[in-house]
Amino acid sequence: MQIMETPRLLLREFREEDYDDILANVYADREVWGMYSGIGDKPEEIRRRFLNRVYQPGNAEFGFRAVELKTTGRVIAQVHLEPHVLPTDAVAAVVPEVPPSPYGIIEVELAFAFGKQYWGQGYAHEACLPMIEYAFKELKLPRLVGGALVKNVRSQKLHQRLGYTLAPDPTDPDFVIAALINNL
Repeated sequence: MQIMETPRLLLREFREEDYDDILANVYADREVWGMYSGIGDKPEEIRRRFLNRVYQPGNAEFGFRAVELKTTGRVIAQVHLEPHVLPTDAVAAVVPEVPPSPYGIIEVELAFAFGKQYWGQGYAHEACLPMIEYAFKELKLPRLVGGALVKNVRSQKLHQRLGYTLAPDPTDPDFVIAALINNL
């Protein structure tokens, strides 16, 4: 995946020197990582996962992207496309044409985590748009999925602004599931 550029951001592969920024912006604040990841209080696990992202294969289409603020050169967030096996009834809640099945369905999630000081400034929306375009135009995915804790209203509103359809997750009452159909 190439570097993506927006008016204010660069979306690029992580580098080892990004660790302190991503740790400070995403994993040092329970309000951020509590909505995104369950590992914020596990520094060894954070470091291991971070290094896996830094040294992922160069041809990994579904890689994690560092979100760099152009004006400062600092990493303020991460976005990524990640395949998951999801229960078909969860996906069918937002994509009715998915037939019922006792097996899971492979879907690709667009996920994001931004440092709290960067919330409410449009950075997440700006970073997600080129990822969506890449997923639909280059990877030719039929849809993207997403999800959020019910209490994570900001994430739900961002999904809606991006055009996702949201519904309660029938497999977990604490979550909503979201889907964006490829209309490009």
